[in-house]
Amino acid sequence: MKPRYLTPEIYTADPSAHVLNGRIYIYPSHSIESGIPENDNGDHFDMRDYHVFSMDEIDVQVTDPGVVLDVKNIPWAGRQLWEPDVARKNGKYYLYFPLKDQNDTFRIGVAMSDKPEGPFVPQPTR
Repeated sequence: MKPRYLTPEIYTADPSAHVLNGRIYIYPSHSIESGIPENDNGDHFDMRDYHVFSMDEIDVQVTDPGVVLDVKNIPWAGRQLWEPDVARKNGKYYLYFPLKDQNDTFRIGVAMSDKPEGPFVPQPTR
């Protein structure tokens, strides 16, 4: 079998994966080229949004619904949406994410959806 990228058109990293409702869902970070030289603070990572990838089984076409959460829609956001994960309870899906606030301090946020693929609505506070 020839190796292939899950999503060759965008750069993703550090995924979590879950089987929800009989389907495989992958929740990665999404980095965009920033033009900033690499440093120990990770300033060169420009992570502005999340995508959720899904498939019925391995080695089939991956579904990408597009952006499911954007940093510009999070009221307390500063920059850099890092590695997310999702949990399900009582029919709701909760996307937990680390994000630097407007003071450049890491915080944990949560966004909610009725579907595992989103879109996710961020909660107004962290």
